[in-house]
Amino acid sequence: MDITTGFIVIGVIHGVLYFFDNFFKTCAHYPYLKFLEGTGFQISFLSIKWKTKAFNRVIIRWGNSRPRFLHLWFTLGLYASLLLLPVSVLLLLYSFIQNVFVSAEGGVIIEPVVPGVNLPVSELGYYSLTLVLCSIVHELGHALAAVLENVNLIDTGANIFYILPVAYVSLSTEKFSSLNRKNVLKILCAGIWHNLVLTLFAFLLFQALPFIFSSFYHVNKGITIANIAKHSPLLGSKGLSVGDTVYRVNDCDINDENKWYSCLQSLEGPKPAFCIESDVVHSLDESIPLKHLENGNLDCCDKEKSKNICFEYLDSADGVLELPSHACLPGRSVVEKSTNFCSADPHACPNGFYCFRPILANGTNLFKIICEDKNVIYLGLASDIYRTVEVSSYIPNIFFNSTVLPDVVTKFVKYTAVISLGLAIVNVIPFIYMDGQHIADVLGLILLRKRCGKSGARIITVIITWFFTFILVIQCLLTILKVLL
Repeated sequence: MDITTGFIVIGVIHGVLYFFDNFFKTCAHYPYLKFLEGTGFQISFLSIKWKTKAFNRVIIRWGNSRPRFLHLWFTLGLYASLLLLPVSVLLLLYSFIQNVFVSAEGGVIIEPVVPGVNLPVSELGYYSLTLVLCSIVHELGHALAAVLENVNLIDTGANIFYILPVAYVSLSTEKFSSLNRKNVLKILCAGIWHNLVLTLFAFLLFQALPFIFSSFYHVNKGITIANIAKHSPLLGSKGLSVGDTVYRVNDCDINDENKWYSCLQSLEGPKPAFCIESDVVHSLDESIPLKHLENGNLDCCDKEKSKNICFEYLDSADGVLELPSHACLPGRSVVEKSTNFCSADPHACPNGFYCFRPILANGTNLFKIICEDKNVIYLGLASDIYRTVEVSSYIPNIFFNSTVLPDVVTKFVKYTAVISLGLAIVNVIPFIYMDGQHIADVLGLILLRKRCGKSGARIITVIITWFFTFILVIQCLLTILKVLL
């Protein structure tokens, strides 16, 4: 099932639930109404809400267990969140300017996460689970800070907006509004603070995972092929297989997953050059008179009779052994026999070997993937490898033959750090219906009330909130459109 079909199915399920919910409520169907009342479910258009009082007692006990520590904890959270506010605003403005006025190839700093667009569908489960975890931690911060300030906790629960699960807590607005502004800010910033702490914890855990798993797996000694898509051009008897250990791609050494992707990215640029033995050139050369192609390249192979590749001799001016300036050679054979690369200038090759570079179409490259027990030769795009081959930084040892456990833990921790930081940034920015809106209201009253009056301060904060709401919405829409187009 592709992502579009999945979204349609989820939409149909929401529609069916919404129809029957209205139908049973219109008929005053008592068992159904009793079910909703007992379980705490509420169904609305493209939304399912669940609320309960079951966790109130536990949260109240936690909030009253160590009041002195929690007062210090949430005071630190207040200052940390207020420091994050200008940083987040500047990041948003920078990303907006970058997105609108600059054609940035490196991507923007703040962008929405959209399944099937910039989030692999296969990782939607990680995204959903970490979003639930981060929102629970966020709301727990609000709840504990509220209990500490004697604000009544009404209930807790969760909302599913189409496919996005989000936790929430309901507080007594009457008691909340009677607090002094500093304590109000503590409660408003508590969720952001908890997300920052969770981000730091997940980041440190992510850095420690290679050490933790090093007792059970080989780490920083290459990568393991974890999965290959069925349509991958690398799949086959002469290609890669699940479980292969890869140490190098061309002249780029690989010790972990990050290095694998950085090597592929670097190989999207200049074509690699190979040290080829002179006897191989003379014996396998099938070149014809040079032809100029429409793309500006030269070709020395007869494509109708041969699948060879035209190689350019980079040091042809030396006239060594009268090697031809261009040679039509079988790519797989010469690359397999080549033991060195000579892309850097000067082109250094062992004695008897000389530097040749394949002449290929834009984007296409010649890859020599060096594995533990074989070499894989691939002619194509680096993006094809990137999109269709999943790798792991963990190489199984004699006791473990699967990388599933460390890969799952690593992805979950990585998503937790990213999503939690994203929630902290979005929540602190003045945006309607988010914590930032209420933080801006309180800060506006503190900073502007004496000069502008209460109504003037509220007008200014409303303008600021709507301005940043507009900026953030446009930023998200432009980022999605650029990815789609």
